[in-house]
Amino acid sequence: MINFIRNLKIRLKLYILIGVALIGMFTIGGMSFNLMGQMNEMTSDITTSWLPSIDTARSMSATISNIRLNELGYLTAISDDVEASSLQYLQKEKENMNTLLAAYGELIDEEERAFYDSAMSFWTQYNEADEEMMALAGQGRTEDARAILEGECVEIYNSLNGTFNDIITYNTEGSDAAAEESYFLYRTATRIMITVIVVIFFVGVFFSVVIIRLIKTPISEIEKAALKMAEGDLDVKISYTSKDELGVLAAQVGRLIHKLQVIIEDENEFLAKMAKGDFTVDSVCEEEYTGNFHPLLVSFRGIAEKLNDTMRQISQSSAQVAGGAEQVSDGAQALAQGTSEQASAVQELVATINEISGKVNQNADNARQAEETAGSVSTKMNVSNEKMQQMIQAMEDISDSSNEIGKIIKTIEDIALQTNILALNAAVEAARAGAAGKGFAVVADEVRSLANKSAEASKNISDLIENSLKVVENGKQIADDTAQSLLDAVNDVNEMTGIIGQISEASNDQAYSISQITIGMDQISDVVQTNSATAEESAAASEELSSQSQLMKTLVAKFKLKNSPSRQ
Repeated sequence: MINFIRNLKIRLKLYILIGVALIGMFTIGGMSFNLMGQMNEMTSDITTSWLPSIDTARSMSATISNIRLNELGYLTAISDDVEASSLQYLQKEKENMNTLLAAYGELIDEEERAFYDSAMSFWTQYNEADEEMMALAGQGRTEDARAILEGECVEIYNSLNGTFNDIITYNTEGSDAAAEESYFLYRTATRIMITVIVVIFFVGVFFSVVIIRLIKTPISEIEKAALKMAEGDLDVKISYTSKDELGVLAAQVGRLIHKLQVIIEDENEFLAKMAKGDFTVDSVCEEEYTGNFHPLLVSFRGIAEKLNDTMRQISQSSAQVAGGAEQVSDGAQALAQGTSEQASAVQELVATINEISGKVNQNADNARQAEETAGSVSTKMNVSNEKMQQMIQAMEDISDSSNEIGKIIKTIEDIALQTNILALNAAVEAARAGAAGKGFAVVADEVRSLANKSAEASKNISDLIENSLKVVENGKQIADDTAQSLLDAVNDVNEMTGIIGQISEASNDQAYSISQITIGMDQISDVVQTNSATAEESAAASEELSSQSQLMKTLVAKFKLKNSPSRQ
């Protein structure tokens, strides 16, 4: 059994474990639903049949007792009100009894049909006796009615109450039996479910332990092997074998370990020979370098080939260096003599450039002062132009005010004309009035005289304002011409300021350039002098280089190199 499970795939093992859990869950669930259904059915019978029947029977027993009391109260009433009240309650209780019997009829089964039929029969008999009793009471035969109440009705009442007690007893026994059966079913279901749970638990534990052990054992072995590999120890063995995924994984890990051992041993041999100066070495297990290991072999071969080519080229170059070192020494001597002559010429050139730099700096200072003076003039011209614009605006305001005054004078002339017309009308009316209007005629004459004087004064003022407007307009034209001349002068000054600024900027640039040239010449002078010293040192170094190249040839000769071209 365990060997069979060992060779199953991991997913099948997990399916088995999950299947056991699901089977147990569905088994317990199915049994629970079945038992709960049965218990619910029994409980439903108790709550919908047995107990309602008991309650109905007790209510009917109480109702028949109330009917008896109301009948007695009706027969023994001492007043009409009491008699009417008893009769009313009696009819209500009878209706209640009929309702309870109908409700009980809906609750009974075939076994309980006999109780229902007996109760209906006794109730019918009691109704007939009650009607006979009420008829006698209505005829005034109270004693006969009471005889029926205390005789025939008592027998029927006892029989009816006995039937109700039988109903209560039957339903009580049935309810107790149903409760007992439900309890028995509960105990049986509990035992069965506990048994099933225990069985499923042990089966689940068995399969869980087996499957976990079958998964954990190979994983632990592979984990230990991986830890040793991570620490650089490849001397590990994996003994687990199986046909599942972990068995395949263990086999592949073992194969990987073997491959790494072979490749590392081959690389150690490769590097050991190269360390001894043998660059003719190559791999002895090329077939193991598969997949991502193959670039490693290519890289080692490339290193060997590159080092072989480099050492061979160094050997060839050392001979050429030795021959060229002597030529470098001769050239260095000639270079030292030439650089000495260049140093003296550069010093004379530096002195000349310093003199030119002083002149250029002086020109730049003069241009800067001219630029500042032109800027000051431009500022003053702009201020004058602004003042002239303000004066033009003031003359325009005067012209506008004069126009407004002319409008006012025109209004005054109109008022004088209207006043003159009114004075004339007043004089006409005063003449019509005769002696009574003489005083008013005098006033009208004075008003007409004032209106004429106002009109004349308005005309004189109007003439003066027109002359003023002409003079203002002439002054405005002269101011506009003056402003335009100032504006042209400002533009010319601004243009001149810009040109002077450009001259100043160009002078500054020239001064900066001359200073840069001076710095460069100083650097050239330093470099030439340094080159002179360096040339002398180079002559000495070239001799040392020749001796070192001979030593290099001796060292390269110790390596074992290939003569064939490099493999790619």
